[in-house]
Amino acid sequence: MNWVILVTLTVGNPFIVFNKSFEHEDACVNYVNNPAHYDTLAIEIIAVAGFNDPVTGIVCLPENRIDRRRKG
Repeated sequence: MNWVILVTLTVGNPFIVFNKSFEHEDACVNYVNNPAHYDTLAIEIIAVAGFNDPVTGIVCLPENRIDRRRKG
């Protein structure tokens, strides 16, 4: 099962960060929690959400639980 990073926003629709997927939940969580990836995550989030829509959550979810109509 593939895992993806889902970002939720105060106003905008949730979206998947650059369609990066991981084979295991631990790999996804480790990627999100690794400070070496913060810049990359920030750039991807700002590219979609801009600066004015605060992020309310960043989570790892199984890809099959994502509503494809909301995929960013």
